[in-house]
Amino acid sequence: MDNLNRKALLYTYTWNHYTENDPKVSGHPDTTPFNKKEGEEVLYLIDYLSKHLAWSVEEFATKVERLIHDHMPERKMSQQEVIAWIKENWRMPLSIAA
Repeated sequence: MDNLNRKALLYTYTWNHYTENDPKVSGHPDTTPFNKKEGEEVLYLIDYLSKHLAWSVEEFATKVERLIHDHMPERKMSQQEVIAWIKENWRMPLSIAA
């Protein structure tokens, strides 16, 4: 699956720009706090999970985004905790309407 872009996302997000050497951007999920309202962070996690768990599955990205946006708890979680939460809640039924 190619990297998802902003236009493919279902929801509206804030967009911050991160430089390549920004300490918040390590290249792999870590204990950095995750902001589910920040588009770059949502795209990063969807791309990461798509590459590592569901290569070539188009619907996968949409489900990950909907889980994050509609069902993820509001409490602060790290990138690693969000990935674990997605894996634990993957079978959660989602409504058909976005």
